[in-house]
Amino acid sequence: MDFNTLIFVGFFAAATALNYLFPRVARPWFLLLASYVFYLYKPENARLVFVLITLTLVTYLCGLVIEASRKPAVRRAFLLLGILAGCGFLFFFKYFEFFTGKALDLMAPLGLSYFTFQSMGYVIDVYQKVCPAQKNPVKYALFVSFFPCIFTGPIERAGHLMPQFDAPARFDYDRVAGGVFRMLWGYCKKMVLADTIGGFVKSVYSLPEGMPGPYLLLASLLFSYQIYLDFSGCCDIAIGGAQALGFTLTENFNRPFGAHSYTELWNRWHMSLTGWFRDYIFTPLSFANRGLPGFWGKLQGWFNVFIIFPISGLWHGASWGYVIWGVFNGLFMVIGKATARSRRKLNKKNPLYKNALLRTAIQRTIVYLLFTFCIVFFAADLYGGSAGAVLGGIFGGWGMGVSAFWNGLAGKGLDIAAIAVLVIGGVLVAAVESRGLVSDWIRRQRFFVRWPLYWLLALALLTFGVFGQSAFIYQQY
Repeated sequence: MDFNTLIFVGFFAAATALNYLFPRVARPWFLLLASYVFYLYKPENARLVFVLITLTLVTYLCGLVIEASRKPAVRRAFLLLGILAGCGFLFFFKYFEFFTGKALDLMAPLGLSYFTFQSMGYVIDVYQKVCPAQKNPVKYALFVSFFPCIFTGPIERAGHLMPQFDAPARFDYDRVAGGVFRMLWGYCKKMVLADTIGGFVKSVYSLPEGMPGPYLLLASLLFSYQIYLDFSGCCDIAIGGAQALGFTLTENFNRPFGAHSYTELWNRWHMSLTGWFRDYIFTPLSFANRGLPGFWGKLQGWFNVFIIFPISGLWHGASWGYVIWGVFNGLFMVIGKATARSRRKLNKKNPLYKNALLRTAIQRTIVYLLFTFCIVFFAADLYGGSAGAVLGGIFGGWGMGVSAFWNGLAGKGLDIAAIAVLVIGGVLVAAVESRGLVSDWIRRQRFFVRWPLYWLLALALLTFGVFGQSAFIYQQY
């Protein structure tokens, strides 16, 4: 069941109403049932539900044994079992063909990358005594399969989400209304803005050979914004939906294109995944290979930063395009850290940086361009084009006339009306999200601000959005 379908809207409305009718002690049972109904709605998911069930049972038992045992060898063995179970399913369904070259013609279960990371994180947290093992199998199964976040995250931590199942929130109008508004906000970001950009980007990236440079450059710049709107919009729906049900999920984005450095951007982008990599890969690596003095110690630290990104690329998909995307992101992160002190000194002497607004504009532009360069490999892999053709073609075809350029844009889905919607929508998104969480912001507004905005977003969605037109980009990962 996809978020951007009318069947999900009806399912969610019914699930929310029934959730508050049940006694609080029975809600985890109901939500677990609702989560599996949500997952089993599509036949292809139903055929692979054994993966979700098996991983849930294995990691649940691993958590119990790890907490109960006093023998370090036993605890390590069941920690390894929990990790191998998650990694084994990931490798078999997503990476077997990539690493072996043998085609099994397998379709990975939707949400595989999310619920495997979530369950492996739980086992590691129990081992490290960050959180206690969950004794109730229903609550643990709900933690792994909770329907707002099973397909596209955020990747939750046991210590954050599971305690909320012990004491479900009572109905609160402001909370529910704020959550529903955030869902509406996410739908508009996805279906009005991201899908409008997506039609143009797909037409350019699916066949970049011979495409004029202005279109290739514009499509690349717009894809960076499209993937933000698409993914953060999906997270808005997930987080807003959970809020309406009475639960708080982890925030996944914090205005990443407002970052002044590449490191800051990645501290604001897909924060649940970067936090997972930081806590379960970067930190253990830092402890494992620490100790070398001087330059070699710095090199160790830079390697620990770098290696996260190719791994992240593989997490997105078994393709060299995603790996190269990760490699360039890792290189930019390491270069940024290695040159941070020198750049701070140079910045003090840069006459353009004397003005705070100009300095901010320059820094954000550089960050966006670096991100866009990396995302070319991501987009090419997503849409079946060639990253080399895109990067090489950007420098050609700039002799076309203005009229031909505008006619070409309109033919690829970016006419004047679409551009106006993108500009107005982009300004509105930036203005509102700069004020903090949209679900909190809307409840602070007077009714004569709230209700016109409700109607404006609903009208935009009905006019420009099409339910079920395109899947969320990150749903396939």
